Amino acid sequence: MRVSKGTQDKLQKILESQGFIVRYEKGSFRGGYCVVHQQKTVIINKFFPLEGIIQALTEVVKWLPITDKEAIPEELYRIAEKIKAEEIEETEIL
Repeated sequence: MRVSKGTQDKLQKILESQGFIVRYEKGSFRGGYCVVHQQKTVIINKFFPLEGIIQALTEVVKWLPITDKEAIPEELYRIAEKIKAEEIEETEIL
């Protein structure tokens, strides 16, 4: 997966389309992120480098059930499904 701001934005849009709020905060999260299920909030360590942020967002997308398919654009839905199947190539998320 390409490390770029565009990749980060696409991953964040996948989460937001499913009702999650993505926040960037300081903290000592083990894996770089924390998920608060009751509030559908994902908190990413804002001090992580861009590569770490993308990896953390990817990990959340892997286990996120896509419950509202109409809220997510087709392109982002395909990306999410490929991430879940671990078939994503670096150029496929551009």
